[in-house]
Amino acid sequence: MTTQLPHPPPSAYSTAPPWANPAPQPTENGPTENGPAGPEYQPYLQTGQLLVPYPEEMRNASRPTPPAWWPVAIWTFFLSALGAVSAARRADMARRGGNSPAPYWITWAATLAIGAVFWTITVAVALPAWNQYREQGITTQVEKNMLKDGQLKSLLGVSATAVNCDPMAVRDVGGIRAYDCALTLEDGRTGTVTVTSGTDAKWAVVRKK
Repeated sequence: MTTQLPHPPPSAYSTAPPWANPAPQPTENGPTENGPAGPEYQPYLQTGQLLVPYPEEMRNASRPTPPAWWPVAIWTFFLSALGAVSAARRADMARRGGNSPAPYWITWAATLAIGAVFWTITVAVALPAWNQYREQGITTQVEKNMLKDGQLKSLLGVSATAVNCDPMAVRDVGGIRAYDCALTLEDGRTGTVTVTSGTDAKWAVVRKK
């Protein structure tokens, strides 16, 4: 004779997956559902953090060094608005490295303003000074040519020992300028003569009508 063991009711078998009913967690001091009191509750301890005063600043530590801004100032000072090419290239490099592109555009704008003032003053002051220096050199060469090229002797029959010329007007469209020249001749006489000359210092006497 065989004795059959009683079957448990269907409700005794759990049909839920294992992860549906997580294991009970120990409370601070109380017992669990399946056993005696568990260990005392301990807060979660984070490990591996940086021992620095301001760890949030370490987020930027891995960024590459941004490109220098001073080449933008040099290119902009000498090339004016074309310095924007250097500013754009360096700003793009900084942006790709996680750095701000603003310093390069600020440098470009500031240098552009400073360069405009500088070159305006330079043109207004230096150009007239250069023209005056150049004209003085041409006048001096005219005086030397009148003393040495022999034209005065062929015109007056006597050479000059000293010539002092003063410009009478600005150069015309053809580059010719008139000079009033005081002469000291070899025989002691003095006189004046009006001549014209181009920038090559080759002179000619102005014939009176």
